[in-house]
Amino acid sequence: MTRAVLWLLLVLATSAGAQDTRTVQVREAQRTDERTFAYYAQFRAALIARFGADPLLSMLKFDEQEGQALVHATPGGPAEHVIFQTGKWISTDGRQLKPWAPDADPNVTRFRLSAVREAMLRERFRAHRAQASKAADYLSPVTVGYFGTPFNRMVLEIGVVSMASAAFKMSVIAFDFATGQQLDVDAAMAQVRSQREAEQAKRTAAMKETSRRDLRNEVPAILAAYRRDVGAARLMGIWIARDKITFIQGDGVMTDYERMGAFRKRDSKYDSVWMCREGFDERDVDWSGFPTLVEKAMLAGSLDEEDREHAQFKVERPRECEPVTIEVTFANYKSPAPYSVFDARGRLVRTR
Repeated sequence: MTRAVLWLLLVLATSAGAQDTRTVQVREAQRTDERTFAYYAQFRAALIARFGADPLLSMLKFDEQEGQALVHATPGGPAEHVIFQTGKWISTDGRQLKPWAPDADPNVTRFRLSAVREAMLRERFRAHRAQASKAADYLSPVTVGYFGTPFNRMVLEIGVVSMASAAFKMSVIAFDFATGQQLDVDAAMAQVRSQREAEQAKRTAAMKETSRRDLRNEVPAILAAYRRDVGAARLMGIWIARDKITFIQGDGVMTDYERMGAFRKRDSKYDSVWMCREGFDERDVDWSGFPTLVEKAMLAGSLDEEDREHAQFKVERPRECEPVTIEVTFANYKSPAPYSVFDARGRLVRTR
């Protein structure tokens, strides 16, 4: 017998072995389907026996040896998580079955057990196995529930373990539960990722723009917003920095405004004695003159141009309830930092 003939016989034997293996895989996959549907019938009967003729559900999940469900006594009532494993009810301790869209309207997320028809499920299995390359796939578990973005509908999902290669790739196939139409999961997920990336880019751009805000130039507008959003209580102090403004009411309540554009009340109150509790009328202060005050303070303190960006303001009414003052300090110096004090109309009172 020639070497070529021996080689041909070896190839044919190997091919036959591969075909035999494939045949076994396909046959076992079909048997697994039958076990899965047999267990679903058993699980279905157990649900009816426990909860009545047609239980109301928000999630249903099963495979060849376990079924889970979220059952509702009423459409708006809470869910009871139940597990039926190897023919008996078991504890749900340490187990969870989470809805895909927990905040969705109950009117669209609830469904009756009778809606999950075995004939429809079998047809989905048969259609998948009709594709030769997928005939041996392991199909499990089966899950039914309402899926929010990007589908926003009731969805039938079937887990898939591909037997077409040694990698055993895992994936899912999904269908519109009402129509049976297959949904393109990959395309939908790609769309969601694209939307999230766009939203993240938008947030990043907004954060970048926010980081450039100089609140010292926005005091009149922010003060007006404080009056609109927080209240009309008299203030005894306003501390103004590039990235934060703090409002201090006569009753000690302190509220911060930062670059993100929101007011946040502090948990603790101002408890020192250095300001007048009677507060002051902010209309007496020339808020538009702050840039000029920086110039005057730099001149009075013989400061450098590089100090300008570090200017901060404290608008306060002293504890003796004297007229309001505006203190300009420079945060780039260690204590004692240079400062200048002005009256409400911008006249220099003292400097150090």
